[in-house]
Amino acid sequence: MAQKQILTYPHGMKYETRDWGNQVKNGHSGSIPCNNEIHVGNYQQSTGGVNWWGESFGSDNASHVNGTHDHWDQTWGGTSQKGLAYWMQTSTNGKQTARWFDIGSESGKTDGTYVNNNARSSWLREVTGVWFLFNSHDTTETRDCYSRIEHVAIRYRDPSGYLRIKKVTQRLGDYTYNQGLRGSSKSMFGYCLSSSERDTICRNNWHFLGLRIQFQLRRGANGTTTDYIQAGCTGLRLSLGTSTNNFNTYSSSKRALVGRGNTTWSDYNNSTINFQLETR
Repeated sequence: MAQKQILTYPHGMKYETRDWGNQVKNGHSGSIPCNNEIHVGNYQQSTGGVNWWGESFGSDNASHVNGTHDHWDQTWGGTSQKGLAYWMQTSTNGKQTARWFDIGSESGKTDGTYVNNNARSSWLREVTGVWFLFNSHDTTETRDCYSRIEHVAIRYRDPSGYLRIKKVTQRLGDYTYNQGLRGSSKSMFGYCLSSSERDTICRNNWHFLGLRIQFQLRRGANGTTTDYIQAGCTGLRLSLGTSTNNFNTYSSSKRALVGRGNTTWSDYNNSTINFQLETR
């Protein structure tokens, strides 16, 4: 009951597709672990050891879902549920494009930038994994049309106050990076940092700031037909700690209470201000 009223995340455990919607508090009402911001990366940025590739070709719904929080919706819906989505229509043979999105404060900034004291987040500690449901519902199911996830990273405030962007590299869920997806099913994305990086994050004063996700769209085949290719994510959630054990919804497990996602760093770091839980 408490996890439906207060946003919490399991510590040291995986998620599973069974009973997906009951494992984490639904974020549709704005109960999310970071500030309500989305930055559209329709340009190239090399930072944090990754060449983040973005193009202006195609469309997205970032401005819409920033108000509806559809990407934080924890229900497992049908083909009309696309969450944060990116799409294109093309008849060009071999057409491939990509776009990345920053979720949360200090968006669009590069690794090593100093984090503003007015930046907002829950500042949750020990965040080491990212999970969501990946979909490609509207993609044409012929002519080598697929969408893919190329990169996903967690954005942090490090112990010295700098922005750090770390790609999650160890697969925990069903989906594998760059695996083509299309059709009516959703695929559970779940990745965490390497073992050594998990230790660094959990044993030091690293605070969660937000996420970065890059989608790729491709029409690989020949022909003159105009096709539709779409990528989207729903059910965004985090996992914590150094362990990667299985997650059992019905067992007693250690869960982390999440503070309000719109708390400034100045307020979070002020011992005279009461800590507020995320209950929206």
